Amino acid sequence: MSQNDSPVSLVFEMQRNTVEQTYDAVQRGVEFQQNVNETFVDNLQTTRDVQERSNDLFRSSVDAYFDALDAAVPGQQDVVVEFRGTVEEQLDTIEDSQADAFDAFEENLQEGNESVDEFLENFLEQLDEQVQAIVEVNEDLEDQTVEAVENLEDQIDELETELENRGEEFQQQLEEQIEEIQQQLEEQAETLQTQVEDVTRQVEDVTESANLSA
Repeated sequence: MSQNDSPVSLVFEMQRNTVEQTYDAVQRGVEFQQNVNETFVDNLQTTRDVQERSNDLFRSSVDAYFDALDAAVPGQQDVVVEFRGTVEEQLDTIEDSQADAFDAFEENLQEGNESVDEFLENFLEQLDEQVQAIVEVNEDLEDQTVEAVENLEDQIDELETELENRGEEFQQQLEEQIEEIQQQLEEQAETLQTQVEDVTRQVEDVTESANLSA
């Protein structure tokens, strides 16, 4: 079984996949937040454009009103002009105030957005470094664990081989001992048989001598 297919390697691979998937999810979340911030800044410009068009329409309405008023009171042109100038000055002041407010808000928003983007980029960079470090440590630990498991398997194989060899050696010794015991028993049986035969002959000789004497 190869290292990549071993159960130990599969466990470490699952751990690395979990870490990398978590990092990918965080990265997508950060990118989404950055897109939201950029969209908000873009929408601010759109809002400003709408406000300026609204101001232009209102100013056009005011101009049309004063034009009509000037035509309706021919003898009061000076009064109308003075009043018209006052209103236009007020409109200019309002539009300048709006423009200043939009400029200040947009500048602060842009600076805040840039600060957030910088923070998020730094966060992702640090997180990426940490993830890479974790993956490297995981891979090193995997190599060490796989090597230890393989060494243990080799030791077990050697032990089994040694036990098998010793078992064969013990079996051979046992057979030799049994054979030796059987040989001794046969020799003792032959000796005993010889002794019995000698005793039998002696008894027969004694009996025969006794019969002759009678």
